[in-house]
Amino acid sequence: MKKSARRKARPAGSDTYWVLREDQLDVLTSPVRSDIIDHLVGQGPMSIKQLAASLGRQPSSIYYHIELLHKVGLIVEAGTQVSNRRTEVLYQTSAPRMRLMRAISNPKNHAVVAKMVSVLGRQAHRDFEQGLSHPAAESEGPQRNLGFFRLINRPGPDSLAEINRHLDRIAEILWEERDMSQPLVALSWTLTPLGERDDSE
Repeated sequence: MKKSARRKARPAGSDTYWVLREDQLDVLTSPVRSDIIDHLVGQGPMSIKQLAASLGRQPSSIYYHIELLHKVGLIVEAGTQVSNRRTEVLYQTSAPRMRLMRAISNPKNHAVVAKMVSVLGRQAHRDFEQGLSHPAAESEGPQRNLGFFRLINRPGPDSLAEINRHLDRIAEILWEERDMSQPLVALSWTLTPLGERDDSE
C-alpha cells in the first residue's frame, strides 16, 4: 500500500488550545469523542480509517463523531494522503495540547465538567483492564507502564504546589514525547478537596 501525505503546518504560537466553550465541553462528554481527541493528540494527524483502527472501531462508527468535533472546532483538517489510490482527509486537533483545566474555574461549567470526569473514570477503568493483558505491560521497574494509585492526605500549601508542579511536568513529558516504536499509554488523574464528616454532631 503506497501512501503519500500532504499536511498543513500549524500556525506559529498555536501550541495550546484551551477548551472553554460550552458547546465544545458538551461534545467531549462522549467517551468516543474524548478518545478521538486523545488519539489524535497522542499520534498526530490521521485519516478516519487510521483513527478507527487505532480506536478498535469501524470507520463508519466514527464519522458522526468526527463531524461534531470538526463543527465545534476541536479538530481541523490537516491535509490529505493517498492510500490504495484513494485520497483520504487527515485530521488533527486544533493544537498539539488540548487543555480543559481552565473550564473548572467557571461555575457554569461544573455540571458538564463533572460529566467529563465521569467519562474519564470509565475510560481509565477500560484502559486499565486492557492494559492488564497487554503484551508490553510492565508493572515494575523504571519502564513501568501499568499501575494505579489513590491516596487521601492533607498536604500543606508548599506540598500542594510541589504536587501541581510534578503533575504539570508529567503532562509536558507526555505532550513532548512521541516514540512511535513504543505502545500507547494512558494516564488519568483527579485531584479534589473532600468533604468531611463533622465528628462533633
